[in-house]
Amino acid sequence: MVEQTLQQTQQLKQEQVITHQQIQSLEILQAPLLELQAKITQELAQNPVLEQEAPLGDELLAENDSDEDAGERNKQDGGDQDEKLAELVQLAESWQNYLPPSHSFRPAAPDDDEKRKHYYDSITEELSLQEQLLEQLRFLECDPKTEELAELIIGSIDERGYLRSNLKDLATVGMVSVQEMEKALKIVHGFEPPGIGARDLKECLLLQLRAKGRKNSKAAEIVEHYLDELGSNKLPFVARKVGVSMDKLEKILAEIRSLNPYPGSLLSSESPVFIVPELVVEKKGEEYIVQPKNDTLPRIRISEKYLKMLEDPSLPPDAKEYIKNKILQGKNIIRCVDQRKETIRQIADIILDSQYDFFEKGVEFLKPLTMQQVADKLDIHETTVSRAISNKFMQTPSGLFELKYFFSPGFQSDSGEELSNRSVMKKIQDMIKKEDSGRPLSDQDIADMLKKEGLPVARRTVAKYREELGILSSRIRKEF
Repeated sequence: MVEQTLQQTQQLKQEQVITHQQIQSLEILQAPLLELQAKITQELAQNPVLEQEAPLGDELLAENDSDEDAGERNKQDGGDQDEKLAELVQLAESWQNYLPPSHSFRPAAPDDDEKRKHYYDSITEELSLQEQLLEQLRFLECDPKTEELAELIIGSIDERGYLRSNLKDLATVGMVSVQEMEKALKIVHGFEPPGIGARDLKECLLLQLRAKGRKNSKAAEIVEHYLDELGSNKLPFVARKVGVSMDKLEKILAEIRSLNPYPGSLLSSESPVFIVPELVVEKKGEEYIVQPKNDTLPRIRISEKYLKMLEDPSLPPDAKEYIKNKILQGKNIIRCVDQRKETIRQIADIILDSQYDFFEKGVEFLKPLTMQQVADKLDIHETTVSRAISNKFMQTPSGLFELKYFFSPGFQSDSGEELSNRSVMKKIQDMIKKEDSGRPLSDQDIADMLKKEGLPVARRTVAKYREELGILSSRIRKEF
């Protein structure tokens, strides 16, 4: 029998632990401008020692106040300080239950509650796609069971407007036959916009043609029987099968193209995404300069009142310790925000130095630039560069660009010139724009043309860039 013993051993190992301050610094560095604004506003609400600096205009107005007003304000501040001292003593005893007051507090006017109520009552919330379809269902007169089945179908419609559940599965859930579920689906197919609740693209287009009174048209015949051939651009074949000329077919295709393949997008409640540039590039003389655009960020600082309260010998030790911790937290936030601004500005300066030809002449002159190259110049880690440029945008004379746009590998031409792969993509795009639509350029044709310009780009690379640009193959691009 094996004897069981209990032993205690010590083991020494070295591991890196990321502190809370480091995590906070990385989060602030990676946050986009609007998200950072929300973070700072949250810190202002949670940390009582932080205060927001007044805008420049307000500071100038404050300087013009009368001495009498200033004296009155000092008296008020003295009274406020006594109140804050008493508050901190109480806070030190049970700080867990403390909820800091708003920094924008002001005495409420008698009609403030009424204005606030009117404001919130005026806010309207956009309805989701399902909610809008359910509202249409409420206006119909149908039996409760059919209405229940229609609700089941509406709940299975995705954001594009397509039914993504099998009718057999829905019939099982609703404990009815497939025929009854088909009856409910026909009701949903009558909702606006036409095509909603379709099970595939063919049904979606046919529903829209039916709603236009074109159920028996040539367009409906083509969608019903030759949709795959249309996708493969076999237009002469389709024209022969339907018995129309190529000119007539073009008119029919124009009608089909006018239909919406994603009817759910018309009822989408998605809010638009607002982009605020982090940096602004302007040309002054022969040089380009970059300026940070931080006017949307609240300017924060440590309150002088709390710093003075630390010097008060009558302040209880617990309250003093609490203030010290909050001041350290506040200073860390301020340091992280300043460090973020400086890192992004330094990266932007390197972009300006490396991509002068881009700003001067356009996308075709974009040079290869990697995050590792920037990291080496700034003596920081590559992941720091990646976080710093994530979701950050730069306003330039040529438009709004994400900082990541300026980072890409590239090619070296026969003459030794280095070009970014985005420059090569722009060349491919321009070549296709100028091609003969009756004899479009193949990927190999484009590769040969680039080789003549001194750019050794493989055919597979051309195909990859063409797909990234959203350009169809030459067989699909051909016009008859």
